[in-house]
Amino acid sequence: MTHVMKRLLIIAAVLTAVFFLSCCASDMPVFSGYRDIPADFTGIVHAGGTRTNKEYAYLDYIGAKWILYTFNWTTIEPVQGEWDFLTYDAIVDRANAAGIKVLGILAYDNWWLHADKDTRKYIPPEWLPDYLQYVRKTVEHFRGRIGAWCIWNEPNFHFWKGTDEEFIELSRQAADAVREMDSEVILLGGAFNRNVTGLPEKFIRGLFESGAMDKTDAVAFHPYELNPSRTASLYAQFKKIADDYGYGEKIWVTEVGYPTGGWYPTKVSEKKFPEYVIKTCVLLAASGSNKLFWFQMFDPQKRSRGDSEDFFGLVRSRRDYTSKGAEAFRLCSVYLPGTSCSILNPAQNGLPESLRLFLFRGTDGGALVFWNEGAGSKRVHLRLPGVNHATHDPVSGNANTIQAETVIKTGKRPVFITWQGDGEPVIIR
Repeated sequence: MTHVMKRLLIIAAVLTAVFFLSCCASDMPVFSGYRDIPADFTGIVHAGGTRTNKEYAYLDYIGAKWILYTFNWTTIEPVQGEWDFLTYDAIVDRANAAGIKVLGILAYDNWWLHADKDTRKYIPPEWLPDYLQYVRKTVEHFRGRIGAWCIWNEPNFHFWKGTDEEFIELSRQAADAVREMDSEVILLGGAFNRNVTGLPEKFIRGLFESGAMDKTDAVAFHPYELNPSRTASLYAQFKKIADDYGYGEKIWVTEVGYPTGGWYPTKVSEKKFPEYVIKTCVLLAASGSNKLFWFQMFDPQKRSRGDSEDFFGLVRSRRDYTSKGAEAFRLCSVYLPGTSCSILNPAQNGLPESLRLFLFRGTDGGALVFWNEGAGSKRVHLRLPGVNHATHDPVSGNANTIQAETVIKTGKRPVFITWQGDGEPVIIR
């Protein structure tokens, strides 16, 4: 989906954060026991559009189980009463053939609704039946071929110009329309991000308390922030609200990312980008996100130097497929899904409290990911279980063999260790 205006909200929020919060350590995700990471945890926004073998081979390589596409009403019903699904048939059928599920966004308004031909991302009540007809036709057409639907996108900012109450009513009726045509498909609502002043809590609670979410299976959220720690903190704030309505364990992060260029204050250097990818995936997995969709697959071939929207890709371009953060994403897609995650307390293991340690245990092996939030580097003395012990470079993706007992230094850049076989690593004090 187009993001040209959406991150203006981040700019104002960051102006405050840069001065007051950017140097402060955010709270760690906290839970007792283990979190099970779904086997289909990771997805990519705006991937699969070329429908080429090369792109789908790459999606398979980086372990993406989902792609996200906006099923634009203007494309599907370009003239009132005339329906054209060919564009999305090609995308959905190609993804299904590759074993990749599609999350479809049901949005936005339509050109022919407006006398001035200006798509204003607003559907007044008198036009709502037209939108609902588009929802019914689209859901019926793709029944059995779509993994999930989401009603609208980021209604608390640029992508909805009506009132909160009007959007809540649209959501309620759209959910009814989806269920009328497909009672089995996964249905998401919300798709909130943050406003200038923080989360739109009144809007979020209004959506739940109105009953508009009663027929949904999960709530979508976009925790765009300055850095991974703040992303996790924003997620925790949203989860606290969702918990009040029984949705704390039903959150899908359907967009998250950072630009490597342009003028957004959220930008990160290409050198640090792989670090941000791993930390974000690990922190959100540990925090309980049900899915994580990275925004996005490719940078455009022609990038405007000042436009951050051109720099969110895991890959530099469709032409050369050179990784900016794809290898880091691949590590998380390959080794985190299908595991049980626990956060290790550094103090209880005789380590400095600035260390962050995450253990992912699978049926035939495991992964340990850790880094230091404080200054300098710290030493971690480990005895690893099983066989085939390796550390993985988040930039190149190369694996380097290590001994079962090893001492590793870590700074801000995460250390990513894997092994095969049963058992847990032991931290030697």
